[in-house]
Amino acid sequence: MKRDFKGVFSTTSACLLLVLAACADQGERESGVAVQEPSDVEETQGIVLLRGLPTLGTSHSVAIVELDPEAENFGEILTEYEYSGFEAPLHHLYYSPNGRLYSTGLDPQCSLAEVGLSRGATGAPVINGLECLDTQGQVVGEDIMWHSVNGTQYMFVTFMGGTGLDQADGGSIGVFDPQTNELIKIIEARKSQVGEGEPYIMYTHGISAYQDRMVVTSTVHPDLATGVGNAITIIDLNTLEPIENIVVEDAQPLGFPSSPVEVLFVRPSISPSATPSVLVNTMFGFEVWQVPYDEADKSFGAPEKVYDGAASGTAVPLEFYGNETELFISHALPGVVKRYALDSLPKLVPSGPDIDAEAGAHHMIFYSSASGRSLIAVQNNLLNLGDAADDDPTDVDFLAKVNDHSITVHDLETGERLASVNFKDRYQKGIENLEALFGSGFVHHH
Repeated sequence: MKRDFKGVFSTTSACLLLVLAACADQGERESGVAVQEPSDVEETQGIVLLRGLPTLGTSHSVAIVELDPEAENFGEILTEYEYSGFEAPLHHLYYSPNGRLYSTGLDPQCSLAEVGLSRGATGAPVINGLECLDTQGQVVGEDIMWHSVNGTQYMFVTFMGGTGLDQADGGSIGVFDPQTNELIKIIEARKSQVGEGEPYIMYTHGISAYQDRMVVTSTVHPDLATGVGNAITIIDLNTLEPIENIVVEDAQPLGFPSSPVEVLFVRPSISPSATPSVLVNTMFGFEVWQVPYDEADKSFGAPEKVYDGAASGTAVPLEFYGNETELFISHALPGVVKRYALDSLPKLVPSGPDIDAEAGAHHMIFYSSASGRSLIAVQNNLLNLGDAADDDPTDVDFLAKVNDHSITVHDLETGERLASVNFKDRYQKGIENLEALFGSGFVHHH
C-alpha cells in the first residue's frame, strides 16, 4: 500500500524540532579579513550547479564562482551557462579520472550529462554547454563512481528512480563505458520482483567500492511520498549482481525508515592504517553506522551505530568528504560539518572543531586562499527543501528548512567563518552543488 510520507513529514515536524531544540541558533559568524587583490590561482574558484527559482523568473545554470574570501570579487559569478527545457536541475558534479566533467540530473529528460568545461583562447575557463547521455530509461541520477573490475574500468551511476518513476520500488545502477559514455548494463533487482528474502536494489543513491565489492544505499523514492528505504545493498562486481542487504536502522526519530543516503567504503587508499569497513549516513535516522568487512572471506559483519544525531543535536547527515588527514561529515540540521581523524577509521575520533555552516550543510571543497590560508567551503542547500510553515513560494515544502542557498567559507584549522555568499539573495537562484574548478577539491568522496 502506498504510504503518504508527505503527511508523515508534516506531522513529525514537531518531533524534529524537539530533537534539535538544544541546538543553538547558528546565526552569522562573519569576521573581517584583509582585502587583497583577487587571486589568479584557479583553485580558489568553484564550479557550481545553480537551481532556477521559477517564482523569481530565473533559470538553471552551471557557473564558475570566485571563493577566495581575500578577493575583492568574492562571491562573483565569473562565467555562467544557463540551460532550459528541464523542470528539475542538474544535481551532482563529478570529475572522471581523466578529467572529464559529468553531472547527474533530477529531471527524467536529463538524468546524466557530460558538461563541456574547457579553456578559451585566453586560457580562461569556459563552460561550453552540456550533453545529456542515453541512460536507457533510468531516471533521477544521483552519484557517480569510477572503479576497475577485473582490469577494466567502468563508470557506475546510481539512479534513485530506477527505470521509471511509476515504480514504487524502483532504483538501479547504470554501468557505462567511461570512454564512449555508452551504457553497458543496468543493474536492477526490484523488491517486488525478486523472491522472498532475496537481495534487492531500491531508491539507489550513495555508492562506494573496494576490490570486487560495491555498496549502494536505499534512500527514498524521488517523489518523497511513495516509500523510504532502510538498508544498503552489497553487489558482487564479478557478476554485477546484488548478493546481500544489510539493514541500518535503530530508533526512527521521525517514525519512518532511516533512509541511508551516502556510503563510504573505508579502504587502504583512503588511509593505510584504517580497517576496511563501510560507513553509512542515515538521512532520516540522523545516525552514522559502521559495517565491518572481512577481506579474507569477503563477508560483512553486524552493523553498529557509531554516531547518534538525535542524542547529539544534529539531523539529516549527508556527505562524506576528506583531505589527507581528516574525514568530514555534513549534517543539514542545524547546519554543521563534523571532522574525524582519518587514521582512526572506522572509529569516529574527533579531530578538530566543528564547522558551523548553515541549514542544509551539504557538499564541500578544500583549497587555499591567495595568502596560503587553508580553507573549507560548504554548500548549504538540500534540494531547495523549505519549512512548509513558512509558505514560501520559492521553496519545496518539507518538514524543516534545509535550503539556506549559500556557500560559507571557513578557516580549515579553526573552523572560523571568513565569508559567505547567499545565491538566492544575490542571484535569485538556489545552489544545488559545489565542486572545485578543473579537478577534485578533496582526496576522497563517498
